[in-house]
Amino acid sequence: AAPTPVAAAAAASGGAVVAASSVVPPPPEEEEPAIDPDDKDAKMTADLQKLRVNLLRIATRFGQSPRNTVVAQVIYRLELAEQLKSGKKAAGAGMGRGQTSSFDKAVLAAEAAERREGVDSDLGFTCTILLLGKSGVGKSSTINSLLGRDSATASAFDAETKSVRVIEHKMHGMTLRLIDTPGLQPSASDIQYNSRIMGEAKRFTKKHKPDIVLYFDRMDQPARTDAADLPLLKTITSTFGAAVWFNAIVVLTHGSSAPPDGQNGQPISYEMYFAQRSHVVQQIIRQAAGDPRLMNPVALAENHPMCRTNREGERVLPNGQVWMPQLLLLCFASKILTEANALLNLQEQNAKAAKAAAQQQKVPPLPFLLSSLITSRKPLKLEGGDDEDYDEAEDVILGAPSPYDVPKDQQEELIPPKQVAVPAPDPALPPSFDGDNPSHRYRFLEPQSQWMVRPIVEAHGWDHESGIEGFSVDKGFVLRNSIPGQMSGQLTKDKKDSNVGFEGQISIPHTKKLVTTTGVDIQTVGKQLAYTARGETRWKFCAVNKIAAGLSASIVGGALALGTKLENRWKVTPGAKLIVSAGAVSANKDVAYGGNCEAQIKHSDDPSNPNSSTVGMSFMNWRGDVALGGNAMSSVTLGKDTQLTARANLNSRGAGQLTLRATTNERLQLAGLGLVPLLCALIGRVRGD
Repeated sequence: AAPTPVAAAAAASGGAVVAASSVVPPPPEEEEPAIDPDDKDAKMTADLQKLRVNLLRIATRFGQSPRNTVVAQVIYRLELAEQLKSGKKAAGAGMGRGQTSSFDKAVLAAEAAERREGVDSDLGFTCTILLLGKSGVGKSSTINSLLGRDSATASAFDAETKSVRVIEHKMHGMTLRLIDTPGLQPSASDIQYNSRIMGEAKRFTKKHKPDIVLYFDRMDQPARTDAADLPLLKTITSTFGAAVWFNAIVVLTHGSSAPPDGQNGQPISYEMYFAQRSHVVQQIIRQAAGDPRLMNPVALAENHPMCRTNREGERVLPNGQVWMPQLLLLCFASKILTEANALLNLQEQNAKAAKAAAQQQKVPPLPFLLSSLITSRKPLKLEGGDDEDYDEAEDVILGAPSPYDVPKDQQEELIPPKQVAVPAPDPALPPSFDGDNPSHRYRFLEPQSQWMVRPIVEAHGWDHESGIEGFSVDKGFVLRNSIPGQMSGQLTKDKKDSNVGFEGQISIPHTKKLVTTTGVDIQTVGKQLAYTARGETRWKFCAVNKIAAGLSASIVGGALALGTKLENRWKVTPGAKLIVSAGAVSANKDVAYGGNCEAQIKHSDDPSNPNSSTVGMSFMNWRGDVALGGNAMSSVTLGKDTQLTARANLNSRGAGQLTLRATTNERLQLAGLGLVPLLCALIGRVRGD
């Protein structure tokens, strides 16, 4: 008696060959228990067992052992999916008794079915494969090798496939249906040609839905040319959708190519060469699909007639692998997993989980929106307007009578000092209008337009010649002669990122003590734009106190966030103010709370003196994480033309910053300040820091 196909496959893979006279008779076949048609779990278990049996029979007919790596992984995934579907514990699924018992039963059932029906019996199994790849990579040669006949001629220099076609072939009781496509062009100028080919292939896939997609590339492709394939892969993605890569297998032809030399001048190992080439192709596919989690399996192929073969005449790769049955087994195993997913309805569950994850990812940056909401904004005023309207009450003293309570007819008239207009002398210009002379840079005519455009200068930016990284635009306007408004925007661009900002607002005075400010903001948050509509109403409760309340609505990445705030401003002394604000922003049942307390103190009652100090504290609570922060700022004048500004901030996570800035018009002092970093660097060199 001849050995069973499974035993023969085991012997071919390195196991001991048993003589015919010593073959142990097969165990008696177990009768399958009757299945209750109303028991869905039992029916699902029986269907999964049939898939296991079919997989083992396919592996046996391809001459592979049941312990093959691909077979073992598929069996494990089927067992794990069944346990997840039934609600059982999945821990230890790979080593538990239940998994071993089901595998052994499947092996016995596969052997019994092969003895009963024969090794060439029809399994009723059809695998449809869509073949994609660049021109000249070897798709037609691989088809010849898989089918074992000249179904597709091949040439090393010319593209043989002129149009999309379907090739069907029977092998080992199974049907292999190949959707062959013409070779695609990697150049960006051939996008129209590639789109036409992909559109024709998509029409074929509507009639024959592919189970597997084989994407072909060369093993010996230079690494520097892989980035040029990105437009081609994006064309495939835009035509078939990103899901085309979920069941895709990468096939690297010319698998017997010699590995190149490494950095040390010695050839790298074949395994390292295969791993590096696989990683590069997978990375380009992930970039084209837009899914960093994608990990496509990679198989090798070699169609050269001089390729090394084994005793059976099968082509063998340098690592000792017979590539053709391994590639076919990988395709049919992927087909088995696809049917299991449809049986277990895992795709619908994955879609629901992906939708829930997408909703969770759509939560806008609530701390950023809250920080922008609780920022204190003063209402706009008309130029030359009455200071009695929602002013800042600079001269009001707490506990003393307010000068604003005195009627206008009883107030003393303040006579401004006399001023004499003296024309400024014209700047001295060089005789030749030379662009290299810096005197011409600051000579301009003041325009009559209300638009004010300014450059945004960054001394340490990437544009080192001028330091200009963008520009800002400002414009003030008046509606109906009583409603002041203002628009401002800016655009910055560096080598990597670009930021866009816009803020427009108007202030509507209702009474002398009540004003409403509303506006629209557009800001760049990460790689998205945040659109915010806000409005707040400020009420002058008394001469030393103002109360404000506001609402906001923001849209970031398709998610809506709503916010509210309250603010109170106290006039403590003639030069001191206390501002307290609190607010909350919510989106998708997620809420962030925060507050801010700030004290502002002026160093002098002289309006021309800009020196002041500010001390503030803030807190924020988002998802149970409480963050505390403090900041301080103070500016003083040293001498006549020098101002010193110090800023400091610190948060509860131990991060902070200290900044000291000096501004002066004296050249000698500027030179002295320039020596400070030089001295620090010199001291650091001496100390070895």
